[in-house]
Formats: sequence, C-alpha cells, structure tokens
Amino acid sequence: MSTNLFRLEGEYYWQTNLQLSVTRERERFFLPLHVHDFIEINYVAEGKGHHYIGEERLSIEQKDLFIIPVGTPHVYRPVSTDDKDELIVYNCLFGPDMLTRLQRAYPLPDDIHYLLSGEGRPYLRLTDSGGEVRRIMEGLHKEYMLRQPGYESFMCAHLTHLLLTLYRLHHLESPSASAYSEIGIVLDYVDAHFAEPLTLKELAALIPVSVSHLQRLFKTATGQPFTEYLQNLRIEKSCSMLLQTGFSIAEIAGRVGYRDIKFFHALFKKKTGMSPNRYRKRSQSAALSSALKDTLSFQAEH
Repeated sequence: MSTNLFRLEGEYYWQTNLQLSVTRERERFFLPLHVHDFIEINYVAEGKGHHYIGEERLSIEQKDLFIIPVGTPHVYRPVSTDDKDELIVYNCLFGPDMLTRLQRAYPLPDDIHYLLSGEGRPYLRLTDSGGEVRRIMEGLHKEYMLRQPGYESFMCAHLTHLLLTLYRLHHLESPSASAYSEIGIVLDYVDAHFAEPLTLKELAALIPVSVSHLQRLFKTATGQPFTEYLQNLRIEKSCSMLLQTGFSIAEIAGRVGYRDIKFFHALFKKKTGMSPNRYRKRSQSAALSSALKDTLSFQAEH
C-alpha cells in the first residue's frame, strides 16, 4: 500500500467518548483515495457511481452497501461532475473497540467479528433488497444529528441492529446459505410498501405460494393475521410521523395508506387508546417537559 495515501483519523469525527459517527454525504470528486483507522459501513441512498476500493473499480447504485475494515483504501465518485448525477451515501463510522463494547451488552454471535475484521478480504459488499438497512441508517443518522436525551444509548442499539442485520444478510447471500425464507421476502415487501393497497394474492405471488399457505406462514411468523399486521404497522408509522413531522392528520392518514380519515381515526384510537391529535399533543408535552427538566438540571449543576 502506498504511504502517500490520505489518512482519515477517527478522532476528527468522534464528538464524545462514544467512538461513533454517522454522516449523509453528497459524494464529489475532491476527496482522494484514502484509508482510515476506523471501521466504516457505507450505504448508497441515492444515485449511481463508482466505488474505487483496493485495486478495484466497482459500479454502484442505490441499495448497495459496503463494510470497509481499517486500512482499506477507497473512495466514492459519482458518474460525472454534473449536478444531476448525484451520489448520496450514508456513512457509519466507529472505532475498532466498539464491537467489544457492544458484545458486553448484547449476546452477539461469536463470529460477527468476521464482518468487520477484513480477514482474507479488503471489504464486504451486500445488497439491501428489503430496505431494512436504509431504515436503520436513517434512524442512526437522526439520533446523531438531533442528539436528544439518551441518544448515545439509542445509537448503540441502532448500531447493534445494523450489525446483526448485516450479519444475517451476509449469511443469506452466502453461496452455502439456504434461499431467503419464504415469509422473509413477504415481510420485507410489506415493510417497504405498507402504504400501498396490498393484497394477499399479490403477496403470495412473490414466493410463489397459495393464498391459504401464505396466511398460515404469516400467522406463524408474526402471531397475527395479515390484516392485523398491516394495520399495526401503519399505525406504528403514523405515530412516528405525528412525533417527527408537522403533517396534518389527514396527510399522515394518506401517507400510511388510509384515504378514509374517519376509519383512520377509529383505527388509531382502537390501537393506541387515544385520537391522533391527542397522541401528538401528549407526546409534544412530554418532550417539552423533559427538555425543561434537562435545562433546569444543567443550570443547577453550573
């Protein structure tokens, strides 16, 4: 390896004692081929381009993800310098000792270190076909940027979720692994398309199996019939939107797949015990109270 490679130091990115940082970058042509003293997980969120890594030049697109061990030279480039050719990449950076810290808190698989060590390979490439990795990356980035009370614990939990998801993806994509489980394909599809008018017939065709067989698989895997699972998922998504956006109740209902606002109100109250408006106000009040408590505590200490 050339000693002239640009070197990125983790100390530049760590904001606290937690050696973990998450960025969302629009990749350009100015960053040179570089190495770093931290582990990096990259997720291509938008666009296409090339990943120069080791001695290779790889074509990349949305849903591609890479695990880059310490010391591997690499850099991303969009397909051109034109503004229309955007390449947006999420970057999760963490120090080599983070895995040890996580293993003390969670019963991680003994061989999960293989994902990060670079043993016998300069990188690991995977594909986020179901969209789960993107959702985890977005959660990590949000926690890192907002830094609400307890964000470091949330980030450690998200990172653990990310590593276990990548561990599972790696095993599922391995030539020696069995094909993706039947119901796993369906659940990933539902999670990615929950706002659309899904039918059991459409989902059964993904595997393919009969509708009755899919119903049995669904009940076994989730403990719920399909309709109940979809309703719960949509209400869960609407709760997140109520807390994190300023969308109106009607707009949120439409974004989770309900055009009938009265039905949405009735279903939301059935699932949560309160109306959407009350849920939003109560949550905002709780957040304000927590922020005020933190402020008073800080003033008392200083």
